[in-house]
Formats: sequence, structure tokens, C-alpha cells
Amino acid sequence: MAPNNLTPKKPVRKWPFILLAVILVIGGSVYYLYKRYVDRDQWKPLLQQELKTLVLNATDSLYHIDYSNFDLNVATGDATLSDFKLVPDTNVYNKLVSLQKAPDNLFTLHVKKLSINKLQALKAYKEKILNISNIFIEKPELTIVNKRYPFNDTVKVGKPRNPYQLIKKTFKELHIDSISLKDISLTYLNKSNPVVKQTALRNLDINISDIAIDSVSNNDPARFYYTRGIEVKVHDYKIATPDSLYNAEFKQINFSTASRQIVLDGVSFLPRYSRSAFYKKTRQSGDIFSLKFKEIGINDIDLQRFLRDQKLYAGVMDLDGARVEIYSNNRYKGPKSTKIGKDPHQALQKVALDMKLNRLNIKNTQITYLEADETSEQTGVISFKNTNGYILNVTNDAEAKKLNPFMTAHIDTRFMGAANLAVNFKFNLTAKDGAFNYSGTLGKFDGRVLDKLVKPLALVHVESADVQKLTFNVDASNYHGKGHLEFYYKNLKIQLLKKEAGKDSLQKQGLISMLANDLVIEDNNPDNKGVFRPGPIDLPRDPKVSFFSFLYKGLLEGLKPSVGFDKKTENKVNKAVTKVSNLLDKFNKFKADRKQKRAERKKEKEAKKAAEEQNKQNNTP
Repeated sequence: MAPNNLTPKKPVRKWPFILLAVILVIGGSVYYLYKRYVDRDQWKPLLQQELKTLVLNATDSLYHIDYSNFDLNVATGDATLSDFKLVPDTNVYNKLVSLQKAPDNLFTLHVKKLSINKLQALKAYKEKILNISNIFIEKPELTIVNKRYPFNDTVKVGKPRNPYQLIKKTFKELHIDSISLKDISLTYLNKSNPVVKQTALRNLDINISDIAIDSVSNNDPARFYYTRGIEVKVHDYKIATPDSLYNAEFKQINFSTASRQIVLDGVSFLPRYSRSAFYKKTRQSGDIFSLKFKEIGINDIDLQRFLRDQKLYAGVMDLDGARVEIYSNNRYKGPKSTKIGKDPHQALQKVALDMKLNRLNIKNTQITYLEADETSEQTGVISFKNTNGYILNVTNDAEAKKLNPFMTAHIDTRFMGAANLAVNFKFNLTAKDGAFNYSGTLGKFDGRVLDKLVKPLALVHVESADVQKLTFNVDASNYHGKGHLEFYYKNLKIQLLKKEAGKDSLQKQGLISMLANDLVIEDNNPDNKGVFRPGPIDLPRDPKVSFFSFLYKGLLEGLKPSVGFDKKTENKVNKAVTKVSNLLDKFNKFKADRKQKRAERKKEKEAKKAAEEQNKQNNTP
């Protein structure tokens, strides 16, 4: 077929077909040599030309190949291709696009060495059955550029060719015991959306077992693309994120087509720097994430969809034994970056690989959120222990979002290790403002455990609080949170604190705390008359506040009116505190002045006494 012929029956979509063409030509060359007895000095250039021509024909001129050396030993059945390259012709591709005949995926492949062992030449010649013991492919570098075209979903351009149709003119059957691909580098560019997404994988090993291509293997239900199984393994894999701030590490990755499962062991996502060095590197405040997972499993993978559309559709993903820490420091003096568009469900939409998980299970997970406060110079802590739950419809795929635009989650955990907490989330995956809802119920616990949170961040010490129950329901977005909270408690007593320069510990504000407890803070809710105080939430979101910080700040907004500290009361208290503070300042100044005067009078007396004694000594004969 001439290179400028642009009428393909069906665009070739998968690079393994190209490798099959290479194997076929090498095997066919052996058959050709046995049949024609071509002189050794003549067969090599003929074979090279045949190989390149067949690839052009097999790909409808879209791809061409190149290599530095080709060795074939007919006697042993061993063959080697060095520096093999498969390169697309962009001019042909662009013409195919204009004719609405282009494939969705474009491949560029470079293989350092491709070796074929124990090719049974005599059997290939006599029986037209090509048997190969092993194919070894060393250091393949594959780049896939994906751009989905609507015409490939609607236009049928003839019946697709299968591997058997590719070999049947030369061989009746093709059997390969195994194919091993070692040290693979894969780069995937998704250009199907307005923003180009890139995913890169390195150091992969793939083993393919028992390949059979004949007239019946295509219909064998026990086979996956003519194989008994494909296994992918990665050991001790480590990669830095594009911003160089984190390392992602995997002790082991296992993928099997037989079980349609991926299992990742010993997964971690950790900062590459200490906290102080991290902020110096970024030159801005923000969250620092530390994540460790004992095991991650993805089950029921739709392999056909993944190969056809490069979309990861799967049934269930299991996260087991995770340890999650989120650290935020608002003491950092550098510029604060905006968090608009960076909430978890929005970050999911930016993942390069289009995906859909029906269900994500969370098992035995510990979550800790830490926030360093600029005023108190201390760190508040919220912990969630023994966390279990599930998330439904985890997706960034446009087609899936049309069917269901909501991702929902239900989480059960132990809040601060002291109380049962059940939380529900509902994320709108298509909302431009990042709309979501969170609601939940917190059970009975001793409120003094809240000190780890409210002392550093709110300058409040909880002396006593018998929390009965807390419920909340908030509609939120990148810009606002609005909802309500109901807080049931008894025996609430607090101590207000302040930070004094030069002192490490927070100092009590005794008189102001007494006024707050006696005049403002309600001991019980409902009160002694049975009147219940609700906690309305209406909180504009600071664009520089993170998702997790915004969640608890919204709840604190509802807690204030629940304990009697609503905005009207807060204004009165602030005025009263100012007056009391002024009085205290005057009183303290009075005490200091009086102390100073006493010291001065004492000094004068001592000086007078010393002078009298000196006079006595001078007058003594």
C-alpha cells in the first residue's frame, strides 16, 4: 500500500498489534528462507524491506519502523532487533483526522532490544505453525497520546481486523509460551479534555503467558486477547511529584488480567522536606500531606474499556490500614495560595486518567489534622481513629458524570478517640463552585478532650462539658457554608486564655473567664427551662482556607450560638471585655505605680539611714 493511501478499513488502535507484525515478519522470514534458500548475503536487506513494508501495510501508512541492527540465526531459531523504533507519521495522522478516520490513540515506541528465542523454523516451514519459546523485550519506552473523536463512536469503517487475520496468509497457528517486557517506561497524555493531563509510569515489568492465535482462539472465553494471562509487577517503585514536593512510593504493585485486579502493597505519599523546609520551598502557607497505606486493591476492572478507551472503570477499590496526616501552618509569613478549585472532589477531576470506581471502601484508617496557630504559637489537633466507610461513584469521566453527577460518602469513626462520629458527604462533581454537603452525628463524650483543638486555635480551655450529642448539616462550596448545628450538653465551664509575650504557655484570664461563665456561657443546652438554642451556620469561606480547615470552622461557627455566644452577645462581650481589660490595665498600672513608690520610699529611708550612720562615725572622737 502506498504511503499516501488514506482509506483504512479500520484504524489500528493498539501497539501490541505492531509488535505482532514484527514477530510475524521475523517468523515469516524463517519460512521464506527455508522455502527459497536465499543466499545469506542477500536475505538480510530483503528481510529488512519486507519488515518495514509489512508495518506500513498493517498500520495503513500511519506508522513506520526503524532499528540499528537485526540478527537472525535460522539454525537456533534466535533473532534480535536492536534499538527498534515505532514512529507515527503526523502528516498522515492529521489527514486521517480531517477524513474522520483517525484512531483515538497515537503511539510512539522505542525498544532497546527485542529478542526471540527458540523459534521452531522447521515446524514453521513444514506445518505453517509458528512456535516460539520466549520473547524478551528490554527497556521499552512507550508514549500514548489519547484524543477521543466522536466519529470513532458512531462511524463504522468496515470490520476490524484481528491478529489471526494478520497471520493467516503465512501461518495457520501462532503459539508463544511467554513474552517478558522488562523495565518499561510509559507516558500517557490525555488530550481529550480542554486541559492536557499527563501520567507517567516507570520501572514496570510485564509477563504475558501462553499466547495462541488461530482460527478459534479469538472465541475462547478463558483467554484475554489470545492469552491465558497478563501480569504486571512493580517492585520498590518511587517517583517524585511534578512539583518535587512529594515522593510516591510503592513496595509492590501487582496486576493480573486473570483476576481483573490491581493490588498495591506498602503505599506512601510523603513530603520530601521537613515542615519548615517545605514552606521555605513553596514560599507560601498551605497543607502538607503525609499518607501511608498498608494495601490498596482495585477489583473488577473493565479491561476491555481500559484497552479500548484508556479509561479505568472498576467495581470496588479497598483502602486498608491507612495513616493520614494533614498539617497546616497559618504562622507562615509567606503569601497564602488560594484554595479555590482544590477541594478533594475537584482535585479528582484533574487526574490525568479518566476513571470511575463504583465503590471505594475505607478500612481501619487513622486520620489526624494539625493546625499551627499564629496567635497562640501552638498546634491544634483533631484526630479520627478506627475510621471505616465507603465512597460511591468516584469518577472524573464525563460520560459517567452525565449519568450521575454526585459522589457520596459515609464515614464512621472515633472522634478524638472519645466518641462515635458518623459523617455523610455529597459532592457535586460538575458544579463550577465546588458545591458539596456534609452532615453527621457526634455521640456522647467528655468535652475536656476538645482542649487539644480549642486551646491552641480558640484560646479556650474546657474545664468541664458533658456532651450528649451534636448533629450538623451544612451546604458548602468554594465560597460559603450555610446550615445548622444542634449541640446538646450539660455542665459547661470554660477558661479564656491569652498569649503573653515571652511566655511559652497560655495564660488564664481569670476575671474575664468568670464573667463569661456567669453572664454569657450557658451551662446546659437545653437550659433548665427546657429551651433549646440552635446553632445556625452562615460562614463566608476565606479563599485561602483549606477544605479540612473550612469544615471544622463551619462547625465552630454553629457552636458559638449553641453555648449562648451568638453574634449579638459576642459584640456585647467584646465591649465588656474591652472595658474590663481597660480597668484591669488601670488597676495593674496603679499596683505597679504603688509598688514603685514603695520601692522609692524604701530606698530613700535606706539612704537616709546610711547617711545618719556615716555622720555618727564622723563625729565619734
